[in-house]
Amino acid sequence: VEQDFSLTREQYIQDIEDKNAVVAKDTNGMQNAFENEKIDRKERELAISRKLGDHEARTSAALEGQAQFREQKYQGLRSELDNIKRNRATGDDKFQTFILEEVAVMKNSLVAESHAREQADDDIVQALNHYTKCLQDALRIINQH
Repeated sequence: VEQDFSLTREQYIQDIEDKNAVVAKDTNGMQNAFENEKIDRKERELAISRKLGDHEARTSAALEGQAQFREQKYQGLRSELDNIKRNRATGDDKFQTFILEEVAVMKNSLVAESHAREQADDDIVQALNHYTKCLQDALRIINQH
């Protein structure tokens, strides 16, 4: 019985050691798989991080390019607007000068016409006075005879 017990005990110990070795092997396998998974995850995270960094850099560059384009477009439009304002102001000044010159010409023409009419009126009055004097002289001559 002792020998059986001893044999059973040795088989039991051997069986435990075998199971322990299998468990240790499984544990090591799981540990290695876990470590490999950690490494793979780190590599994937690093790849994703690089992709995100690249996307951020491209997005930032695109936004910067668009901002510069908008700024250039704004400056161009602003310059064009300033030129239009200047041209319009110059045109307005030229038009105002033209109108003022035309008004001055009309005033001068009106003054000249007014003087011409006054002169014509004076000539008519002088002619009427001369005619009246001649009539009076003729009436005087007729009345004397």
